[in-house]
Amino acid sequence: MTKITENNQNTQTTTEQHVWPHIPKIQWEKVVWFVSNTAITTIIFWLLVIIFSFFANKALKSNKKSKLKIGILNYLQFFDEYLRDSFGSKSLARKYFPLVVWIFSIIFFGNLFWLAIDWTASALPKLDIEAYLRPMHSDLNTTLVLATITVVTFLAVGIKTHWVWKTTKWYLFNFTWNNLMEKCINVFVWWLHLIWVPSVLTSLSLRLFGNIFAWMVLIGVITYLWNAMTTNLFEVWRFLSIPFWFFEFFVAFIQSVVFAALIISYINQAKEEH
Repeated sequence: MTKITENNQNTQTTTEQHVWPHIPKIQWEKVVWFVSNTAITTIIFWLLVIIFSFFANKALKSNKKSKLKIGILNYLQFFDEYLRDSFGSKSLARKYFPLVVWIFSIIFFGNLFWLAIDWTASALPKLDIEAYLRPMHSDLNTTLVLATITVVTFLAVGIKTHWVWKTTKWYLFNFTWNNLMEKCINVFVWWLHLIWVPSVLTSLSLRLFGNIFAWMVLIGVITYLWNAMTTNLFEVWRFLSIPFWFFEFFVAFIQSVVFAALIISYINQAKEEH
């Protein structure tokens, strides 16, 4: 009996010493009270944005040329030229410049911020940082808000351009074409366009959420596997996991570009005569 109890104690101690990776849930996790791990990451990110905005504003108002000022001006100039080509109009580019650049920056730099956190968590695995922090865009609530802003924007642009009556008529009873058969087909086609509006909301939110959540799980598993093979003298996992971080940097950039490009496409489509 004593041997059995000793074996049980040994197995319990070994299982307690064995640290499994933090497996994220499909949705946010509550850390304390009503505060989630996504909310903590978002608060920290926006605090850093406020601090950066203070120094950026100070650099732009200064007459001295600094690297920060040149970098910001080049960043804004790139988007100004890109939006002019996309909208085909300087006035439209300047009008929707804040929205497109804001959403692109939130998605791209928010994901880069999480890459920095993830690298810190991999370097300090005993702290279990990922149990208290989570990527902002791996929360469906965050991506749904961005998608809702996009849908409301292009619907508002369509109503402002073609007025409420004409826009409503297009979607509900677009009985315009050459003969009776084509008119009936056109009504059905525009009913499909009406279904397309909530499908845009769903696709925008789920695409960004799915990619970032999969990225978080992939990096967590890869980091844990390399960390499990780590010795105190030979930490090769840090170098072997570097290509995955470059890949996720590429994913973060592509997701922000796709989201911004879709906003421009939807706004242009809303301004067209159907």
